[in-house]
Amino acid sequence: MQRPEPLLMIPLSFLAGVLLTLMPLPEALIWWRPEWLLMLLVFWVLNQPSIVGIWTAFILGLMLDLMMNTRFGVYPVSMVTVAWLARLAPRRMRNLSLLNTSGVVAVLTALALAVRAGLELLLPGSRPLTADFWLPVISSALCWPLVMAALQRWGKY
Repeated sequence: MQRPEPLLMIPLSFLAGVLLTLMPLPEALIWWRPEWLLMLLVFWVLNQPSIVGIWTAFILGLMLDLMMNTRFGVYPVSMVTVAWLARLAPRRMRNLSLLNTSGVVAVLTALALAVRAGLELLLPGSRPLTADFWLPVISSALCWPLVMAALQRWGKY
């Protein structure tokens, strides 16, 4: 059976990711916000590498810089790093279970957060990091099955 072309679904899913990223959360859950755009980027890089790649990651990172009011370039560097690493392993990822891919997403999220933290600490006027900064690693890994279920029609595995 032929898989449908995702040309419309890719931008719609990224728009949904932007909306989920901007959605207000209660004060107790702010630090638990999953990295929605990062997860969507990983999904599309793994499943449509000819359409979504490094440039898409760079543009999404610029959008996140503007939306999150961070220092210019912090998100693009982290997103491009994750896209590059995700692009290295598409064949290997297809052989992993959903639980294992959640672990890979947790590692990629931790790497993205580490890149962001490193860049923020290098720049003058940075604020100290707390343990709460790393909570999106857990929430993103837990939400990865939802992303897979929502987009499985366009996935290769």
